[in-house]
Amino acid sequence: MRFAIGDATVDVIVDDDDFGLPLAEFLPGYDRGVIETHRATLEPVFIDLARGLAKHAIQSFVVRTGGRTLLIDACIGEQKDIPEIPAWHRRRGSGFLDRLRASGIDPAGIDVVFCTHLHVDHVGWNTRQDNGRWQPTFPNARYLFGRRELADWMTQHDAGRAPPIHARALEQSVIPIVEAGRVDLVDDGHQLGPGLRLVPLPGHTSGQMGLMVDYAQHRAIFCGDAVHNPVQIFQPDLSTSSCADPQLARETRAKILAEAADSGRLVIPAHFRGPRCAHVRRDRGGYAPVLDARHG
Repeated sequence: MRFAIGDATVDVIVDDDDFGLPLAEFLPGYDRGVIETHRATLEPVFIDLARGLAKHAIQSFVVRTGGRTLLIDACIGEQKDIPEIPAWHRRRGSGFLDRLRASGIDPAGIDVVFCTHLHVDHVGWNTRQDNGRWQPTFPNARYLFGRRELADWMTQHDAGRAPPIHARALEQSVIPIVEAGRVDLVDDGHQLGPGLRLVPLPGHTSGQMGLMVDYAQHRAIFCGDAVHNPVQIFQPDLSTSSCADPQLARETRAKILAEAADSGRLVIPAHFRGPRCAHVRRDRGGYAPVLDARHG
């Protein structure tokens, strides 16, 4: 799948296109009435109400602009220890790199890998096994990690407080990149190129960051897990059970939606299925997604 933001080309490289989570557990406090009202928009792509599931994709976005190639979020990977999610545990033959190459993108041609945050499903393809060691999958890339994001996770890891699923992700997919000297720690306002700026999006994790795209006539935001599912556009106060600070996540999401509705900015969350992105419009005192949006 491919779409454009001005002169930039965005390829969607899917690692898992049908990852379902129990709706009541993942989106505690969801309003069934809201889902029923908007069921035609949400089902079957984003919600399976009969089975009580919220449905998501795990995917990377590859942005080609100004002669550079940027990969946003590195998904699940292969041969990673993720016993909490059997479908992802030590898997092989996922085809992710084949799909990347089929889009005309060689792993060695990636210039920058930007991880919006360091959860297990955003760092997996940072590394792959080579002679029993975890080596960078994208050997010529600089990997961008939020300075605060990495520091907070390493503090938890070193104190033995990181949940096992994320501790192993750090050990297999993050720390090897740091040790290889491939990491640039970045802060709010870091410029990746003309019109490309990193912004803080805290709440889901303490140091989550997004990529703001501001071209002359086209605007977008790659917002990581600040928005997981279109249900959260209809019900913006709804944070996920995986958010470190649900209230801060609500505040971050509210800012994204308000600005997008006012400016026409394309919202590109990490986990939307279907068109993978949406414009946002104001609707009866709230918001609604325009899910046929395919470009900025």
